[in-house]
Amino acid sequence: MPISLDDSRVLIVDDNDFNRKSLSMLLLRSGIRNLEFAVDGVDGLAKTDSFRPDLILLDVAMPNMDGLEMCRQLRTNPRHADLPVLFQTALDSDEEQVACFRAGGSDFISKPIKPGECVARVRHQLERRKLFNDLTAFRERVQKELQHAHAMQMSLLPDPRKVATLGAAHGLGITSHFETSSELGGDLWSVFELDEHRVGLLIVDFAGHGITAAINTFRLHTLFDRIPARDLEPAEWLTQLNASLKDVLPTGQFATAFYCVFDKRTSELAFAGAGAPNPILYADGELTLLDSSGMLLGISRRAKYQTQRAILPPGGSLVLYSDALIECRDADGVPFGQDAVLDTVRTIIADRPVDPVQTLLAPFFARVARPLRDDLTLIWIDRR
Repeated sequence: MPISLDDSRVLIVDDNDFNRKSLSMLLLRSGIRNLEFAVDGVDGLAKTDSFRPDLILLDVAMPNMDGLEMCRQLRTNPRHADLPVLFQTALDSDEEQVACFRAGGSDFISKPIKPGECVARVRHQLERRKLFNDLTAFRERVQKELQHAHAMQMSLLPDPRKVATLGAAHGLGITSHFETSSELGGDLWSVFELDEHRVGLLIVDFAGHGITAAINTFRLHTLFDRIPARDLEPAEWLTQLNASLKDVLPTGQFATAFYCVFDKRTSELAFAGAGAPNPILYADGELTLLDSSGMLLGISRRAKYQTQRAILPPGGSLVLYSDALIECRDADGVPFGQDAVLDTVRTIIADRPVDPVQTLLAPFFARVARPLRDDLTLIWIDRR
């Protein structure tokens, strides 16, 4: 289907009145009716700003300011950097034609003007301009929508002030880092109070990243209120969460997860996993990788999970993370790896920096470049 050029605007810059009238007649007959005229480069620059053309038909040889200088000045203005300029010139040497392109021209027409060629080249430049403008508008709209969606996804994460208040009430210091590999991601974490003694913490990583994975985080978030965790063991809650996700996730989509409940009365940490990376527990001078195995969420309604237990004593720490921390690779294709994470955690435990999360991420980002190839979530919990 031909592209309509009814609203296209063409500025004809030529010091010869006959040339201006001849060109206008050709364009009018071809259906291009929004025309403006200028008699030299100085006039052309002024008309460009006032008329805002989609194409300039520009003569090379003119008094006051020739076409080459006008084009060079146009290209210094960011507003006109991509404006099509179609030179018309009687100069037919290769060097002179190259000068038109060096000045910033998009194409040229040799004089004497051939009507068919002239109309074809004008339409070609205008159609390209229209497609470029449509693509730019579409990209800007998509970018705005992605920014809005990113803000919505960030709103799903726990509010740092509420996390600090909740942590203080249960004798925990909780710090975190959340970073998507693109505008949207498939990671989600949450912390919530079950009662005055217990707090629950969940980390989830949906397969893939981008829009599809992000939509799944919204699906998951809607399930939190529908499946109250207060009276359920971690395995029971993951079992119900899995069944509900199986109903809403498209075939082939799934998530890893780790859910734990900390009871400040007993220092007990009850937990269940669904194929998540192994959390790191520091207790009584030892680092332990907790068992987070289990069937991925959303694979089968018949999946069952196991509640396990550990102790998070005063002075102990728990580190949760998505697989990006151990799987993202450096320029040589080498992943950061589980051993590097454990070594860094040992150093942090010994030094007790103010911000353990950023201290852990420093050697990671020293090796792994941004943007990351996967979404990254890191949560550090200290028992005070």
